[in-house]
Order: sequence, then structure tokens, then C-alpha cells
Amino acid sequence: MSALDVTLTMPPQSALADRPLTASPMRAEAGLAPIVVMATLKGGSGKSTAAACLAAHCQRAGLRVAIIDADPQASLLHWASLGEPATDVGIVADTSERVGARARALAREAEMVIIDALSVADLVVIPIKASPLDIAAAVETARLIEEVNATDERRARPAAYRLLLTQVTVGSAVARHVRRELAQSGYQLFAAELANRVAYAEASLMGRMPVHLDAFSAAARDGEAFAREVRQLLGRVDRIIELPVTGK
Repeated sequence: MSALDVTLTMPPQSALADRPLTASPMRAEAGLAPIVVMATLKGGSGKSTAAACLAAHCQRAGLRVAIIDADPQASLLHWASLGEPATDVGIVADTSERVGARARALAREAEMVIIDALSVADLVVIPIKASPLDIAAAVETARLIEEVNATDERRARPAAYRLLLTQVTVGSAVARHVRRELAQSGYQLFAAELANRVAYAEASLMGRMPVHLDAFSAAARDGEAFAREVRQLLGRVDRIIELPVTGK
């Protein structure tokens, strides 16, 4: 039995991983934006990159996006500070116990809020690399989400979640195997993947994402495919023509 098989012996505890993902009608009626959380119990899985990528593409699609950087390392805030001029995506740092309240307040002003605090999530994105340690961390993160959903505060409005393969080697048989095994174990994954491309490092040096430098690059198409899935799942209607997912 492989390390992956051992990790996946326990499937998700509920059907929340694959339930239809739409913005809560109650939140929509109240004029509240959906809150998307990037969560993983392991560092280095691409959480900050996925958050910045999602924000950049959704902002480009016409949505007002707000990011709360609740990480003590303030990676997203540092990324944004490198840009000259600054991007149009608003990023605030908040590591206090009231970060959930701040997210709910921003949800009244923005059209999507991106954060890493599970207690306020509508949709949780779990970034995962195709490695045993990352897989184990993703599974534990999913179990933690289930525990949060079982609390009195979240039982009536549980958070859905999906896994996002990141830093993927293009054409890798390992990534395909991991995707297949996770899916067979009951975990829902985004169809999109964020490949391991040098464009992310190059863009981050300027406080940007690949889409800002070349909207038709392979990295930009990866990011658009991911962001498009999130927008469709949450019912966010684009206001401009979307970037093509495929191209030369």
C-alpha cells in the first residue's frame, strides 16, 4: 500500500465536498459577497499564489475584490508592496481575533472577499502539491473544515471545499495519479491546475501576477481557468469578455 493509499483510507465525512457550490441565497439577499478561503495546514503549497491569482483574474473580470492577509508572515501584503504602481486589488492585513468580523464587513462592500480564516468561509480552496506530505495536509485540512461545519455557528451554513493542484509539472503522470486517487476517495478537485511556471516568480518580483504581464501566456490561462471555475461555482457573473483558457 502506497503512502497515498494510506492517507486516503478515510474519505470526507460528509457530502459537503461535492455539494453544489452557489452563493448562499440569504447572503445574496442581504447584499453580502461570497467569502473564499485559501486553507492548508502545510506551508509551501501555493496558498498565497493561488489567492493572488484568483484576485487578479476576478478583478480583471470586473469584480470588486478584497483580500485580507491573516498570515503573520503577511506574504500577500509584501507581494502587493512590490508593485509600482500598486494593483487595484485592495489588501489589508489583519491577524487579530476579529478578522472574521472584518471579512463580513468587507463582504458588504466588495463582490468577493478572499481570506484564510475558516470560520467565515463560503468556499474553501485547499491548495495541494502532488506530494505525500501535501496530500496528508490537504486531507487533514478537509477534516478540519468538517469539524468547523459541525459547530453551532456553521451548521446551518456549512462551507464547501475543493482541492486545487498547484506547482504541477506539466504532463506529469504523478499529478494525474494523485488527481485520480483523490477523486476516487471522494474529494472534489478543481479541473484547473496551477502549473509550476517561472512566470509566477517573474511577476511576483513586480507585485504582479502573470496575467498582468502577458494575458495570453500559459500561466495566465492556468489562472483564468481556476478563477473562472470559482466564479461559476459562486454565481459571480463576469462583466467583460473572459480570457481564453486555451490558445497558442
